[in-house]
Amino acid sequence: MYRSKFWGCCLRATFMAATRFWRRGASGGVPTCFVHVDHGKTQGMNTTEAAHYSQNRSFQHSFGVEVLQQYMKWEEGDTVLDAGCGTGEICKYISQQPGVASVVGFDVSSEFVSYASQNNSSPNVLYRAADVSDVSTFKPEWHGAFSKAVCLMVLHWVQDKAEAVKAIHSCVKSRGEILLGCVAEESRFYQTSQKMASHPKWRIYLKDFVPNLFPWPSSDLTNERHSSRLLEECGFEVLSCHIKEHQQPFESREKLKESLRAVFPHLHYIPQDKHDEFFDDLFEMAKDIHLISTDYTAGTNNTLVLHARKL
Repeated sequence: MYRSKFWGCCLRATFMAATRFWRRGASGGVPTCFVHVDHGKTQGMNTTEAAHYSQNRSFQHSFGVEVLQQYMKWEEGDTVLDAGCGTGEICKYISQQPGVASVVGFDVSSEFVSYASQNNSSPNVLYRAADVSDVSTFKPEWHGAFSKAVCLMVLHWVQDKAEAVKAIHSCVKSRGEILLGCVAEESRFYQTSQKMASHPKWRIYLKDFVPNLFPWPSSDLTNERHSSRLLEECGFEVLSCHIKEHQQPFESREKLKESLRAVFPHLHYIPQDKHDEFFDDLFEMAKDIHLISTDYTAGTNNTLVLHARKL
């Protein structure tokens, strides 16, 4: 499974009930809200430990807030969809922005959805379980219901990105906006994951490991990498497309270690008594490609950001 938003989503987390108030139409349809979409049919992130993910997702959260502030201009009555909402922190943040009427967040993990409902509830936020790459799991009332949709640090856990983008497209109103954040092929995180899978010391344990991180393909980016063929073919006008550098400070080496633990499924194949040794090698490799600082106080990743409008 996958989880929505880099270190913590990359934790996914992307590796969750309270009575809620919704503004509905006369027919009792979808609430006026921003929907946060789910991670979809992904298999990389540990999605069974919601509390651990929530406590170690500072990178994803700060990245999400930064790109939302940069690209989303909230308007009165905005209804928002958050695809791959994880444990709900970004949904709650969006719900507090001026003009936002309501937010719907969904995730493939029912545990994450339950956790989000219990710990990140708000009068104008609703959480549901659904799979971003399987539109049949969507609520019928979501069709064409949202003025904005976000899917942050989720789609690299989804192999069939076209199905996921089409599913999100079906939920957005005409001229509505989407904001995507996804690990790219040149991402330092992706490079580290690949290198650890083939590391001479660890590959003996990883012979049954199936890579489950699916970065956004560089071949999709067109017009000198300023657009996306996939988004255009799915009915979007690309407003912005670029690789964004984002740095997140960490209090200690141990805190950084816990953040990485949820997004490295390799560990499920490594004996428990060798985890510390695995992390020693992981840290050395991550420092070599500047994914983490030499003193373990910061992590930096380069992430694809796509902002588009539905035609």
